[in-house]
Amino acid sequence: MRLRFSLQLIIGAVLIQIAMVSVLVWNTTREIQNSHAQLLVGSAQQQSVLMTSALVPGLAYRDPVVLQEVLGLVAGERDLQYVVVTDAAGHRLAWVGTPPDILHHGDAPVEVVPGRVSINRDIELEGQRLGALHVAYATTYADALTEALGRRNVTLGMVVLFLSVLAAVTFALMVTGRLRRLKEGAQAIRAGNLGYRIPAGTNDEVGDVAHSLNALAAELDQSHSSLERQNLQLNRSVDRLETLLQGAEAIIWEADPQTGEWRFMSGDTHAILGIPASRMYDAQSRERLIHPTDLPHLREAWRTATAHPRPVDYRFRHGSGEWIWLRDIVSAATDSDKRPVLRGLTLDVTVHRKAEAALKQSEARYREVLDHISEVIFRTDGEGRWTMLNPAWTELTGFTVEESLGRPVSEFVLSEDKPCLEAFCAPVIQGHIPFDREEVRIVTRDGGARWVSIYARSSLDEHQQVSATFGTLVDITERKAAEEEIRRLAFYDNLTSLPNRSLLHDRLNQAMATAHRNKGHGAVLFIDLDNFKDINDTLGHEVGDDLLRQVARRMLRTMRQTDTLARLGGDEFVVVLNDLHPDPLRAATQAEALGRKLIGLLQEPFRLDKRERHCTPSIGVTLFGQENTTVDELLRQADLAMYRAKAAGRNTLSFFAPEMHRAAEERAALEADFRKALRDRDFFLHYQPYVDDQGQVRGAEALLRWQHPERGRVSPMEFIPVAEQTGLITELGHWVLESVCRELAAWAKNPDCAQLDLAVNVSAYQFRHPDFVRELTTVLEQTGAPPGKLVLELTESLLLDDTKAVIERMNTVRELGVSFALDDFGTGYSSLSYLKRLPLSKLKIDQSFVRDLLLDPNDAAIAEMIISLSKTLGLEVIAEGVETREQLDFLSVRGCRCFQGYLFGHPVPLADLEDLILTGRTGTDD
Repeated sequence: MRLRFSLQLIIGAVLIQIAMVSVLVWNTTREIQNSHAQLLVGSAQQQSVLMTSALVPGLAYRDPVVLQEVLGLVAGERDLQYVVVTDAAGHRLAWVGTPPDILHHGDAPVEVVPGRVSINRDIELEGQRLGALHVAYATTYADALTEALGRRNVTLGMVVLFLSVLAAVTFALMVTGRLRRLKEGAQAIRAGNLGYRIPAGTNDEVGDVAHSLNALAAELDQSHSSLERQNLQLNRSVDRLETLLQGAEAIIWEADPQTGEWRFMSGDTHAILGIPASRMYDAQSRERLIHPTDLPHLREAWRTATAHPRPVDYRFRHGSGEWIWLRDIVSAATDSDKRPVLRGLTLDVTVHRKAEAALKQSEARYREVLDHISEVIFRTDGEGRWTMLNPAWTELTGFTVEESLGRPVSEFVLSEDKPCLEAFCAPVIQGHIPFDREEVRIVTRDGGARWVSIYARSSLDEHQQVSATFGTLVDITERKAAEEEIRRLAFYDNLTSLPNRSLLHDRLNQAMATAHRNKGHGAVLFIDLDNFKDINDTLGHEVGDDLLRQVARRMLRTMRQTDTLARLGGDEFVVVLNDLHPDPLRAATQAEALGRKLIGLLQEPFRLDKRERHCTPSIGVTLFGQENTTVDELLRQADLAMYRAKAAGRNTLSFFAPEMHRAAEERAALEADFRKALRDRDFFLHYQPYVDDQGQVRGAEALLRWQHPERGRVSPMEFIPVAEQTGLITELGHWVLESVCRELAAWAKNPDCAQLDLAVNVSAYQFRHPDFVRELTTVLEQTGAPPGKLVLELTESLLLDDTKAVIERMNTVRELGVSFALDDFGTGYSSLSYLKRLPLSKLKIDQSFVRDLLLDPNDAAIAEMIISLSKTLGLEVIAEGVETREQLDFLSVRGCRCFQGYLFGHPVPLADLEDLILTGRTGTDD
C-alpha cells in the first residue's frame, strides 16, 4: 500500500528527525566525552612531563621538602585526585590529594578507567630509575557534564521528535529550504562551530527545531567554554611551574642527542647565565662558553646519557665574564614521535659549590680542632646518652668513641660520684638552668679514675623541651692532686708525712680543750735527735732524710690512735698524748713510760747508706691539764726540758721545771753574745805546753778563750755547746786552725820553736763537715805552715757513728802530713778493733783519770792500761791534768813520757809560751 506523500513525508520526516536527533545527541555526547577525556589526558601528560623534570633534583637529593613544594603547585587543580612521588623501592616520598593505599603501575603510562584518568611516569637519572610519578584526575565533572548533556539531549530529542510530528504535517507545505537550514545548522554544530545559530524564521515546528538546535549548540558551547577554562587553569599551572623553575635558578631544556642543538628551553637564561636564550640553542655557541677543562666531561655525560644518565658539573662563562658553576641533570627519553631526545635540568650551583667548599674547609678545621683539642667535646641526647665525642675522650679514658656512643654518661662515672652527677644533670636536662659546672671522677678502661670538670649547656627544641646537651670535659686530675698536695703540705710534713706545725697546733688546742673539759691531763714530748747534724752534714742530706723517715716510722709504732706525732722541722719531733690519768703524778708516769720506750726504740742502730749508725734522742716532757696556758707556751716548756735532757748527757728524758725557763733565757742571751763575739772576733787563743820526762817543751795545745765585757771570762764548757748546737763551730774552728797554722809558719822560721808541735781541738761536727779536708788544705797552703807540726785532737765521740768513714777521712788528712791525737781517751766507748785502725800518733789520758789516780784504784788501773795500750800500738801517750809531783812520778814509773797540766804551766798567751820555750823553765824546775 502506497502512503500518501504527506504521510510518507511525515513518516519520513519523523524517521529522519528521529535519526537525526539520535545521531546528533549520540554524536554530541560522544564528542563531548571524548573531548573531555582527551583534554584531561593531554593536560595530565603535559603536566606530568613538566613535573617529572622538576622533581628530578629533589628526588636525586631525596629532599622531601623540595618534592612537596613542587607538588604543592598543582594541589589546587580541579578534578585532581592525587599526585604521588615514590622512590625506586616504591616508598612514597611526597604526595598531594588522597592517593589509594596501593598504587597500580600498569604497562601503559596512561590508564583511563571509568571515573579516573591515571598517568604513571618513571623518573630517571643517568639510566638509574630514581622513582615514579603517579597522577590521577577524576572524570567526575566531565561525566556529570556529559550525563547532564545527555539527559538534556534526550529531552531535547523528545521535544524535537514531538515537534517533528507536528512539523511533518506542515512539512510539505514548507519549502525544503528551511529543512536545509536545519541540516546546515546541525552540520555546523557537528563540525564544532558551536557559535553558529539557525535562523528560526516563523514560529513553527521548524522554528522550534531551529531553537532546539540553537539551544543544543549553546549547551555545547557552554561545555566547550568550561573545558577551555580548565585548560587555562592547566596553562597557569604550567606557568607557575616555570616560575618556580626560574625562582630556583633552573633551566629546563630538550636537545637533539646527535647534534646537541636545543629544541626546547624554559627558564630565565639572562638571570641565570647573563646571556639571551637565543645563544643557548646552538651547540657550538653554547660550548664556546664552557670551560675547556670541563667540556670533555660534559660531552661524555651527554654521550652516555642515553644509556647511563648522570649529573655533571662544569664551569660556564657568565655574561659578566666570570666563571660560574652549572649542573646539568641529563636524562634520555623519546618525544611524541618516538625520536630519541635528551631532556635536562640546568642549575646554577655556584653558591652551592662555594658553600660546599667553605663547608668542607670549615668541617676540616672543625674536625682538626676537635681531633687536637685536649678537652673532651661532647653532646648527649635528652636521655643523657653520648651522641658525640671527640678523640680526646679516648686519650682521657682509654675507651674508643665508637664503643662509648649511645651509652649513658653515668656508666662512665665513679659510683661514689654518681649522686653528685645526678644532682648536676637533673636541672640541666630538665631545662631549669641553661648551663652548669661540676667536678666528678670518670672511670678509665684500665680501672683507674680521672677527675674532670664538666661544663654542660642544654639545647631546647621548638617546644622548649631539652633535646640535647653540649659541653666539655676538662681533665683536672693534676689540679686535684696539686690541691690535695697543697692541703697535705699545709698540714703534713713532706718528708715524713707526719702532721706539721700547723696541724700540731690544731690538735694540741683540741687536746688541751678536751683535758680541761674532762678534768684530765695530757702531755707534750719534745724530741730532738742528738747527733743528727753530724750525720746530715757528713753523709749528706739524702742519708739525713732517710734517718728522719726511719725515726718517724719507729715512733709511730708506739703511738695510740688518739695520740699525735708531728715533725716541727729538722730533727725535732713532738708527741701529744691525750687522755692521761687525772692525777698529775700518774699522768707523768704514763708520759715517762712512753718517753723511755721511744728512747729504747731509737737506741737501736739505723741502717743508713748500707751501714749501721746510731742516733739517740733527747726528750723534754711537759704536762697540761687545768692550767690556762697556750700552745706556744707548752711547746716552749717541752723545748726547755729537751735542752735540759741534752745538758744531762743526751739520750735521756727530762721533765719541765720553772727554773728551766730562766736557764733558757740565759742560754739565749749567751747565744746572742756568742754570735756577736764571733762577728767581732772577740775570741783569742792561749797555749798550754806539754813536756817530756826531762821537762823539755815538746809542743803546746791551743785553747780557745772568750773574755766577755760583762760576763768576764766565759768557760769553753759554756760556749762550745752553743757553737755546736748553732752550727757556728765550723766557722769558729776554721778561725782557730788558721790562727794556729800562722803561728806554725812563724815558728818554722825560728830555730828555737821549729821542732815544736801545736795541737788543735777539732769538734766532731767540724771534722765531719764535707768541706773540712778542702779547707784544711787551703789553710796549710795559704799560711805555709809545716803539716808535720800540726796535731789535730779528736774525741772518742767522733767514733760512735760511721767509724769507717771517720777512718777514711783521717787517712786523707794524714796524707797531708798532719798527725792525730785521741783526746780524753778512756771516757768514751772506743772499740780496740777500731782503735788500732786509726791513723793516730798520740793518745791523751783524760784528766779525770789522772786527778784521782792516787786515790782511786780504778782510775789508776785505767791510766796504767792506757799507757800499756799505747806502747802496744806504738803510740805516744800524753797525760793531761798533771798537777802534782806524785802524779808525775806515778805516771813516769809506768812508762808515760809526756805530760800536760798546771804542774808544767797554765794556758798562756803566745808571747808567754815563747818566753817559756826560750828560758826552758817549766813548773818542774821549782
